[in-house]
Amino acid sequence: MPKEIRIEELSDFLNDTVKVTKHPESQKVMTGILDMTKEQVRIGFESGRAPDGSKWPALKHPRPPGHNQNNKPLIDTGNLMDSVTVDHEEHVEGVTDEALTLGTYVEYARVHQQGSGNIPQRQFLGFNKKVMDHATEAVADDVINQIDNI
Repeated sequence: MPKEIRIEELSDFLNDTVKVTKHPESQKVMTGILDMTKEQVRIGFESGRAPDGSKWPALKHPRPPGHNQNNKPLIDTGNLMDSVTVDHEEHVEGVTDEALTLGTYVEYARVHQQGSGNIPQRQFLGFNKKVMDHATEAVADDVINQIDNI
């Protein structure tokens, strides 16, 4: 004897599926993406590269004695890098189920991120392809797991 299921009987499942896809509960996944982003930003500072992989312009003049003698741009005291990548008084970080925030309140950060006058742009904040690919996959997997648990 054939069994039948009608679409009306699936309405709760479909409604819950829509809720999960519109507003996933993914704070744990977003925290992992934030940690990966901070690591990629740190690597960018150390290698002198923007999130898209482009090389920062070199310093016009070597640093004076007592400063970072590697002459890496944006790493003189390490304050700017630390303010983005570790718990620091000017660190900005936030995670919700649907978003993450990473930044800094260091007063000169914007000038370096965007460039200004004689100071060339050396973008240090952003999401590189590796982070974006990982984030896409991690959030998709998390949403699928949430749907499986409905």
